Amino acid sequence: IDGQAQNACSTPVWSGEGRHIQTAQGLPEDKVGRVVLAAFVEEQAAQCGYCISGILVRITGLLKQHPDADEAQIKETLSRHLCSCGAHARILRAVRLAQKN
Repeated sequence: IDGQAQNACSTPVWSGEGRHIQTAQGLPEDKVGRVVLAAFVEEQAAQCGYCISGILVRITGLLKQHPDADEAQIKETLSRHLCSCGAHARILRAVRLAQKN
């Protein structure tokens, strides 16, 4: 919301009124979002789809603010997201690939 990552599960809908809300569905129209999406496809970093929307939006936000984020920043950004499929290594590779592009 307004460029800041928010957890959808704990954000009341009414709090978004009149504010810019970026969702995973809007990432193809976003310059950084397109790069992140392409990297995740190339690395096959998404498996079941349960957590990936939040991860994609969160990583896009991180790379907009910190394009050269280091490993610790990336892991901290992803620390609230749980991937039960075990795609963690592929997700990290995708983030690094997005940073190169």
